[in-house]
Parts: sequence; C-alpha cells; structure tokens
Amino acid sequence: MDIGICTTDFTAMPPDILFQKIQDYGFSQVQFNFAAVGEEDMPENISAVLIRKIRNATQARQLKIVAINGTFNVIDPDPDKRKQGTARFEPLADACRQLDCRILTLCTGTMNPDSMWSWHPDNESEQAWAEMLETLRILVGIAEKYQICLGVETEASNVVSSPERARRLLDEIDSPCLKIIMDCANLFPPHTASLENVRPVMKNAFSFLGKDIILAHGKDILAAPEIRFASPGKGIIDYDYFLELLGQYGYRGGMILHGIRQPADIRFCVNFMREKIARHENH
Repeated sequence: MDIGICTTDFTAMPPDILFQKIQDYGFSQVQFNFAAVGEEDMPENISAVLIRKIRNATQARQLKIVAINGTFNVIDPDPDKRKQGTARFEPLADACRQLDCRILTLCTGTMNPDSMWSWHPDNESEQAWAEMLETLRILVGIAEKYQICLGVETEASNVVSSPERARRLLDEIDSPCLKIIMDCANLFPPHTASLENVRPVMKNAFSFLGKDIILAHGKDILAAPEIRFASPGKGIIDYDYFLELLGQYGYRGGMILHGIRQPADIRFCVNFMREKIARHENH
C-alpha cells in the first residue's frame, strides 16, 4: 500500500518546491489542494500554465495525485457563496482530468453561516438534507461528464455526520460517481472518542460503507470529551484494525495522511504508517 499526504498539511509554495518536499518525506501519493501552490482553494480559473507546472513537477518525482480538494459548503446559508462554489466545481473537475486524477473531494455542508466545519442544529433537518441533495446532484452530473468520482466522508459538524447518514446519501443519489473517503478520526462525535469505542465504531462504519470506499485517510483523534484531532499514530485510532478492515472490503488504494499537527511530526507519521502497512502485508 502506498502512503500519501494531503497538501493542506503544508504552507503555500511553488509546485516544484512543494512536490520535492513531498517526495523527500517518502510519499508517493498526494491529495492536492490548489491553495498549496498559492491559489484559492477553489480557483475561479485554473491556467494551463499552472496545470502544466503541477503535472511536470509530480511526474518528475513519480508522485501520483490521487485526489483534488473541491470542498465548499454545499448548503451555505448565503446563496451567492453556494452558487460560487457550484460554478467553480467544473474547473476543478477539468483539472482532475488533465492531471490524471479520478477523485474530487466534497464537504456535505452545514447550516452554520460562519464555518464550513462547525455544527448547526438545523443540519439534522429535512430541509438541510434536501438542499444538500439538490447541490450534490448538480455536482454528480459534473463528475459523470468528466468521468471522475466524488469522495465524501462523515464529518461530525456536517449534514452527513454518521455512517448511517452517509449510507442514506449514497442510496438516494444512487450514482457510481459518488463514493466514500474513510477517515476513522471523523467517526467520533463529541463524548464518544474513547479506547473502548474505537473498534466497535470502526466496525460499524465499515458495515455501512466498506464496499464504497474509494480513498483511505490516515488521521487520528485523542481520547477526550471534545473533538481533538491528532497527528496519525498519536491518537487512539487502531490502524492495525483499519488496515484489516480495508483488506476485508477489497480496498486497493493508498493511505493518505492528513491532519499532521506539526511539521516535525511528518517523519514520525510516515515511519509509523510504513511499519503498520508492512506488518499488515506480511501477516
């Protein structure tokens, strides 16, 4: 299994420097965000020159961009922001095609007007669900046009806040272009992240979503009443069990590290994950 990293874990820098740094750390895969090269998260226009620079920089270092971030608040209470996000989605889908990448990542949104990653009680309403479906059906149409897949994950602060709601979303959209990013750290809402809950929570998530996983995220969470994420390997996620479950459900992709809290942690996280994967593959 290859190991990758989300470029959101780096500050912005030119493509050559960014991808050289990623290669130097020992990664072979990348989940890419345009902000990592000094653009907006979702640029209005993506120049052919920039695409060529990114493509050349990754190919020269034998790096594979496996996913591109296309995250915006699909149920933003501000209709102009929602419209802007939808309009900027197609250029990202086209960038996926040009960079030989098959996954564009999504956020299922929140009714919170201030932060895409903050909870709002109306997220559980049928209105929020209906508005999410309305936007996602547009985005799925774009994905089908460009022959890519959209990846969503459970987020405690978003409409799809649990594996059960993620399953409902997949069933209602009913498109082969909508798949799951399995991020086990995101499976724990407040007051649930404890050692005794880890395996049951992971097993439950795979029972609903295992056959639809398109990408695995290596993020971690601390045992705490509130949600406190940690660098991979420094929390309570059972990566031996994670790899076991991925194998049971036929996952053949990489492990994309995400949420590394400090640059000094990167080498620790790479070595930790490499050892876990080697142990799993030799088992």
